[in-house]
Amino acid sequence: MNKRIVLISLALIPALAQAHPGHGTGASFLAGGIHPLAGADHLMALIAAGLLAWRMGGLAQIGIALAFPVLLAMGALLGLAGLQLAITEVMIMLSIAVLGLLALKPQRQLPVATICLSALFALFHGHAHGLEAADGLAGSAFVAGMTLSSALVIGATLMAAQRIGGRAGALQRADR
Repeated sequence: MNKRIVLISLALIPALAQAHPGHGTGASFLAGGIHPLAGADHLMALIAAGLLAWRMGGLAQIGIALAFPVLLAMGALLGLAGLQLAITEVMIMLSIAVLGLLALKPQRQLPVATICLSALFALFHGHAHGLEAADGLAGSAFVAGMTLSSALVIGATLMAAQRIGGRAGALQRADR
């Protein structure tokens, strides 16, 4: 129970969530790969997405693990193109709290809605990244690095959860 309170508290404190502080890393493949790891907001969302995917299990697990990086890249491309989304920062902050809470108690009866919600949040995270890289010369390289790094974080989270909690544990906890 104490772990849940700590997780929720961390996710809901905007100062810790650093709702996209603007990392200013430039636009290269390496900068894109480092970018999601350098911002606590993005890293927490990626870990929460990985935990949610693990807790959902089955096809929803695959759906979240694939949809998140794909929509992240699409959002980044929108940002690179200069498209402005009015509520990007709010959605980034909300994503950390919502994905974290869903990871604690996933809605297994709503797998498509859960995948879509995760993907929507990813779009906004990607958009923020794309806007930051828009001034760089190698925006597409930045997006590729960011997408790969993000997919690896989600995958590593899934693998760690599998090892620590096991497949059966995920299904039992999700049914509660």
